[in-house]
Amino acid sequence: MSPPRSFLVLVAALLPGSASAAENLPAEPLYTRHVVPLLSRLGCNSGACHGTVQGQNGFKLTLFGADPVLDHERLLREYGGRRLNLAEPEASLFLQKAAGQVPHQGGARLRAGSPEYQLLRDWIARGAALDAPAKSQLRKLEVSPATQTLQVGEKAALQVTATFADGTQEDVTRLATVESSDKEVLAVDETGRVEARVPGDGALIVRFRAEPIVATVVVPRPGGAPVAGAPGNSFIDRHVREKLRRLSLSPSSLCDEATFLRRASLDVTGELPTPEEIRKFLADPAADKRAKKIDELLARPGHATVWATKFCDLLKPTGFNANFGFQEPADARRFHDWLRARLQENLPYDQLAERILTATSREGRPAEAWVEEVKTMAEEDASGSHELKAYAGRRTLDLYWQRGGATGVKGAIQVAHAFLGLRLECAQCHRHPHDVWQQDDLLSFANFFTRLSNAGYNGSASETAKTADAMVKEAKALREQAKKIGEQAKDKKLPKEELDKLTAEANDLNRKARALEEGGKRIKGTEIHINVKAASASMSSPLGTQKSDKLRLLGESQPVTVAADQDARQLVADWLRRPDNRFFSRAIVNRIWAHYFGRGIIDPADQLSPLNPPSHPELLNELAEGLVKNGFDLKWVHRAILNSQTYQTSSQTTADNQGDTRNYATFYRRRLSAELLVDAINHATGGSETFPNEVRLPPGARAIELAGEMKADGRDAKASALAYALLVFGRPQRNPEVQCDCERDTAPTMVQMLYLANHPAVREKIAAADGRVAKLIKEVADEGRRVEEVFLWSLSRLPTNAEKTKCLAYLKEASSPERGLQGVLWSLLNTREFLLIH
Repeated sequence: MSPPRSFLVLVAALLPGSASAAENLPAEPLYTRHVVPLLSRLGCNSGACHGTVQGQNGFKLTLFGADPVLDHERLLREYGGRRLNLAEPEASLFLQKAAGQVPHQGGARLRAGSPEYQLLRDWIARGAALDAPAKSQLRKLEVSPATQTLQVGEKAALQVTATFADGTQEDVTRLATVESSDKEVLAVDETGRVEARVPGDGALIVRFRAEPIVATVVVPRPGGAPVAGAPGNSFIDRHVREKLRRLSLSPSSLCDEATFLRRASLDVTGELPTPEEIRKFLADPAADKRAKKIDELLARPGHATVWATKFCDLLKPTGFNANFGFQEPADARRFHDWLRARLQENLPYDQLAERILTATSREGRPAEAWVEEVKTMAEEDASGSHELKAYAGRRTLDLYWQRGGATGVKGAIQVAHAFLGLRLECAQCHRHPHDVWQQDDLLSFANFFTRLSNAGYNGSASETAKTADAMVKEAKALREQAKKIGEQAKDKKLPKEELDKLTAEANDLNRKARALEEGGKRIKGTEIHINVKAASASMSSPLGTQKSDKLRLLGESQPVTVAADQDARQLVADWLRRPDNRFFSRAIVNRIWAHYFGRGIIDPADQLSPLNPPSHPELLNELAEGLVKNGFDLKWVHRAILNSQTYQTSSQTTADNQGDTRNYATFYRRRLSAELLVDAINHATGGSETFPNEVRLPPGARAIELAGEMKADGRDAKASALAYALLVFGRPQRNPEVQCDCERDTAPTMVQMLYLANHPAVREKIAAADGRVAKLIKEVADEGRRVEEVFLWSLSRLPTNAEKTKCLAYLKEASSPERGLQGVLWSLLNTREFLLIH
């Protein structure tokens, strides 16, 4: 066996008061209750050892003992039973390899004569029997103490207690494993004692078999005085300040007014404030001006645009099939605009999710109404215009289900990620190695999404199919008519005006024909509706094929019954809004928190798992409960966070909180996203983007409004420069095969620095004849005022006296006022202050 992952440590500690190590191990070991957990603790059935798909050196176990009956059969029967020697247990190859007494690729996993060795030996000596697995099913796992405070250098022990299906309880400490969430703060040594190494906090993730439970430990700063001061403005501040108090960390002071305005404007609307807005805000003496500004920002269209883009990152408007009349750039634009319209309406989040998950094409309307809608969209597509208004008024987002891979197992994985903050990819083949989900959980959940038609040919018997055929027939006639007119237009004897008129008429007929053809394809092949003949979800892998015929919601123990003609997706939507749903509300408030702070209360923000505990569990619960109590009003969450002192804290650290990275003693700086950075450069320089026609955006639109993929085009230098900027600064490709928030890359790189410093597109915007600098030179005579304006447009603040003096000195030495001011603006765009939200 190869060794288990390095971050797993063995819990082999004596609890205080124990007389001997063996007291914590059973005198009469059972296979499913004791042997299987011990094999998990030793790493034998992990994914790096015999639990891998192919096993190791001819010996294969199910991952984490998922199927103890099968594992027992392999131990006892394979290779003529040579692994176990019931007459002479010590001669069992099973024991000899584990103890390193014979060659073993994984080395010695235990010491001969140790309590663990004795447990395995006693089980073999008693006949290596398989006990009744049902009786040893785990009903409850407890760890004590669940929370504790340790000083640096202090050690402590844990006790793990299991309650089984037969009602018995056992101390299973020596059969459990422990993972420290932060090995720098907490370590578990070979004796099993937890040691506090440095100030901070962390979680100890305890597993018995594959079931997890969490204990938390706080390690305060040595010699730190108790933190005093006001508790803050809200329940958010109360929870955060209480944690800081336990850690003996003082929060930084509040940020200044200009910093707050810049931070909130970027976070809420994706836009920098104008100089006029900054001056007005700074001059406002009102004590509640921050709260008023927050309300104003949340009401702006930019807020809905920012979150439509974030939801597109999750829902991935891509993979539309052109064979059925889809035009991906246009339909991605419609997808984004539908989300933006609903967010602008502030549609409650449970209803937003419902309108996506239960979407159909007709939405209960007569077929004729849907056909007319499709015709209108086809005409929009054929026109090439950026005006795509027909779809945004729909009640539901059926485009979500028109994408490839939207249904079945792949669809279930995306629903779980987007709406529940869960990662289920590994459960396609086997029990999730880093979570609690098994293959049957995923397949049973996928069955809620198998009763839906995919985009494809739906037959020719329906009335809508007949309408589609008629449209295609009409298109053919129009093309014939256009062809005849085109032939007339070849007559060079006709006046130019007449030739132009004929050419325009032929082009118009061809456009109408194209709209009819594409509309006919869409009508005939893409109606989303319930399919009563759906198959059950199944998955094939190197481990074999597994199938589930039942429908079971994630985390629920019992399946649900759904009538053959019922839309099973409605049950999912109803389950999402249930107050006892453990995932839905927590996932979205955690993502909103991560948007504002750069990390989630559970981090990563899309990994809600018992093995990934929250830094502030009570705060997360109160935010999630508040969302439900406030009717799933997302703006309630935004407003609560933005108004908190925690959000408004300065990013300037103090001597005692400069090492904090997870407890919000200070505001964590983060880089502007790709779209926001492009828009910020345009804001500062007075530039704009000219988008290719296919992305369906009007000239001057903001990059944050970009819905689909932006590809480099060698024929269009500006489009290629924009595509490069978005790529360099981490805009996601929205690959439907990747279900991870990390697809949007926010890490800083050297290439990004070089882009800001040297890329021709940036320099051209700075030096543009109609750009910011050129306008300031023409409109503002005073050089000091010009410097102030450049600072306001770029850094959203006035320069300090020292900065202003240096800039004025630089301007005097410049070859011209314009070149000098361009140099000042270039230098400001290349500061960390411009690049970061701080």
